[in-house]
Amino acid sequence: GNDLEVLAGLLAAELAKPCPDAALLAPDTILIPQPAMRRWLQKTLAETHGVAANLRFLAPGEFVQLALDANLPKDAGAPVLDAAQLRWRLWPLLADDKRMRAPVFAPLAAVLGARDRALAAWQLAGELAEAFEKYQAWRRDWLRGWDRGADKDDWQAELWRLATKGLADRGKRLDAYLSRFDGEGTQAPVGLPPRVFAFATQNVSPDVLRVIASSARGGELYFYFLSPVRGWWG
Repeated sequence: GNDLEVLAGLLAAELAKPCPDAALLAPDTILIPQPAMRRWLQKTLAETHGVAANLRFLAPGEFVQLALDANLPKDAGAPVLDAAQLRWRLWPLLADDKRMRAPVFAPLAAVLGARDRALAAWQLAGELAEAFEKYQAWRRDWLRGWDRGADKDDWQAELWRLATKGLADRGKRLDAYLSRFDGEGTQAPVGLPPRVFAFATQNVSPDVLRVIASSARGGELYFYFLSPVRGWWG
């Protein structure tokens, strides 16, 4: 529907029903697109039931991490998960004047030629880290090619290879997870909540959406879709 309050009312009604497969005091899991939605939902649910308690709110990315950790070996190398970790790996590469003189990095010369090179490298590392983090969810096909040595004249591809050498990045873990749990006839994932409520979380990458959908193979999934129009327009 196109009314958040109507969707929240439907969510409140479903939360009031007991989940037979859940432990007595186990919290219900609600996926939300942003922290502000958590505060609004808590207020709305409390107004409906008089209290909003024993609820676990997760961002879609946090739920993906939960699914990956529960179903994939943890000894496959430290995953490159977030921009903060990537930034620290990119910074020394960008601050290395000798390395950056390679022809492939020529497009970065204007930025790294600033008076304070270390600061320029740090700022650029932050921008690139955020982009690489998004690539792990939205452009895994690029990363797979880069890991195989594709696009040797692309400075982003070369920086990615240097920064993630020897690490199992999140894109690879997503590949492994979806190959096992996505699609008809595949096995059900373990370690996920017996029921999951995804509230207005449609603006995620297709692969993140597939991980969320996989929870329905082993439990119940309620998806509350905020639509731009009143009726179904698909």
